[in-house]
Amino acid sequence: MKFRILLMFLFAPLILSAQVDTIYHLDSKLISKYLKPSSNQYLVFIQRKGDPRQAFTFVWRRDVRFIKHNGVNLIEIDEKWYGSDTTRVRTAYSLVTTDGFLPVYHRTKMNRVVEAYDFYPDKIKGSDSISNNSKKDFLVTLKEPALNWELDLETFPLLDLKAGKSFAISFYHPGGKTEPKLYVYKVIGEQNLMVVEGASVPCWKLRIDYDAKNYAIFYISKKGREVLRMDEDFGGGVRYKVKLSNAVDIR
Repeated sequence: MKFRILLMFLFAPLILSAQVDTIYHLDSKLISKYLKPSSNQYLVFIQRKGDPRQAFTFVWRRDVRFIKHNGVNLIEIDEKWYGSDTTRVRTAYSLVTTDGFLPVYHRTKMNRVVEAYDFYPDKIKGSDSISNNSKKDFLVTLKEPALNWELDLETFPLLDLKAGKSFAISFYHPGGKTEPKLYVYKVIGEQNLMVVEGASVPCWKLRIDYDAKNYAIFYISKKGREVLRMDEDFGGGVRYKVKLSNAVDIR
C-alpha cells in the first residue's frame, strides 16, 4: 500500500500536466472546421467600480476574410472600434497563417499614431512597410512561437474545448512591454445563454485568472463556436463584451 501511495505521489505532477494543452499554434483541422469568413460586432461596456457613473461604451466590428497575399494563403482580420470619444477610436489590421493561426503582420492606428509589426519565427520587429511607423525600431526575440493576443475572440473558438480541459496559450500583445509567455485558460463549466426571442445557446465557460483578484470569463457557443460574451474584472473596473445578433452596417 505504501509503495502504491508513493507511486501516486511521484506521478501526480505528470497526471496534472497531462490535463493542460500547451498551445504555441492552433490545430489546422480546427481552424478549417470552425473559422469562416464573417463580420461580427460586439458591444463593449467598461465601468469603474468606485463611481459607476463613469463608464465607456464602444461598438467593435471584426471582419474575418481568407485572402491570398504574395501567393500565400492567409487569414485577414480587420478591426474597428467605434465610440463617442474620438480619442479612443481605434483600428487594427492583422494577418495570420491558415495552418496555425500564427501572426504574420499587425498594424494599429489610434489618435493618428500608427504601430506596425512583422512577425518571424525567431522575432517580432517594427515593420518598414509604412513610412510613419512609430514602432519602426521595435524588436522582440522569440524562443517559441506566440499567438496574437489581440485576436483572442477569434482564437478561443478554435481550441479543443472540452469539460475540465486547460490550455497554456503562448500569447503576446504586439508592442506590449510584457514579453511573450504562457497564459493558462481553463474550461470551468457550461452555461446556457439567453439570446433573442427567448432562445437558449449552450456555451463553454473559459476562464483566465490574471492574478488573485483579476479575471475574465468567456462564453463560447458549443455549436457555432463564437464568443458570445465576456465578463472581466480588472481591479478598478469591470468590462463586458456582448456579441450583437443584429449587427448594423457601420463604416
